[in-house]
Amino acid sequence: MRIFFVTNNYTPYAGGVVQSITAITQALQAEGHDVFIITLTFLKTHNDPAYVIRIPCPIRFMFKKNYMAIPWRPTHAIMDLIEKYKPDIIHIHHPFLLGTSALRAAKKYNIKCIFTYHTLYEHYVHYVPLPKIIIQPLMHRSIQIFCNQVDAIIAPSTSIKNYLLLQNITTPITVIPSPLRNIFTYNTHNVLKKNNDQYFELLLVTRCTPEKNIPFVFNVLQLLPLHFRLTIVGYGSEYERLQTLAFDTLCISKERIQFIHKPSETDLLSIYRVSHLFIFPSQTDTQAIVLAESMSQGIPVIALDGPGQRDIIINRVNGFITTNAKETAEIILKISADKKFYDYLVSGAQATAHNYHSSIIIQKLLMLYNTIKI
Repeated sequence: MRIFFVTNNYTPYAGGVVQSITAITQALQAEGHDVFIITLTFLKTHNDPAYVIRIPCPIRFMFKKNYMAIPWRPTHAIMDLIEKYKPDIIHIHHPFLLGTSALRAAKKYNIKCIFTYHTLYEHYVHYVPLPKIIIQPLMHRSIQIFCNQVDAIIAPSTSIKNYLLLQNITTPITVIPSPLRNIFTYNTHNVLKKNNDQYFELLLVTRCTPEKNIPFVFNVLQLLPLHFRLTIVGYGSEYERLQTLAFDTLCISKERIQFIHKPSETDLLSIYRVSHLFIFPSQTDTQAIVLAESMSQGIPVIALDGPGQRDIIINRVNGFITTNAKETAEIILKISADKKFYDYLVSGAQATAHNYHSSIIIQKLLMLYNTIKI
């Protein structure tokens, strides 16, 4: 197949949507399919592979430390690309800007059009430089219209599918999570996990933004004894403010928390492999692929309840879903005190991660592509 991925987010962004698109692209290419990523031009120059095509954006700016770009005649540009490359599938990853143009072009050329609902958009209106009271109802209505015009919708979790059904979405919805990135695919054994008995290591890998609810993990850490330590791997608009909150406001010792900013993939794997538990505070993530990545490294997950957690975490098998900081701390203490139970959770986490390998996810995606009727 020849497939267009249309996305408003791509490099220099590095969040979950970008990682998902990259992982799926690589897996499809490995199966012999042609994939073109159609995205915005955020910088004067980009160091992209040949399959990435940037739509010209004469207006570019920063808002809350995020790149913003306004495309020039995007519908016309996408139609030109359709004429040139003749895709079999147009797979849209955002319902705005390029997504709207891609849908219009797909209808004109009678091409199958799929939309992945990556994000609970109403939780992200603070990224739009317009008043929330104006943008939120407009966003809700426009997304509803968009979803009912595409040929198929991919929901990354069952919770998101159920959410969409409650929004009067009539387009067929299939649950397909994102696959693991290549760096995690072959590391499903427990490597050098407990080489330091002095500390019990907690880990969070995240974007440092308000919707990720990161102060929750500080509250949990303060309820735990001093031999529990926390590593936060992340980046984003709240990165410096969170350090100030942890060290200056809450007066947590720097021996108990370390912040690591955008490590290399090799360093990230090393960080995973010396961690005992992954602690996840976000309640807005639609699938939380980072949880599967953690499990692939043999790290069970303790997560505050949210839509992305419910499909992957099985209580007492590969981790726990919790409702508050006190409960979270109590469960972490219980796990740390019972090595046999901890080892059981590690095995459960590794088994769960196999379901997120690209070879499995891509076959589900290709099956959907082949069964869509237009």
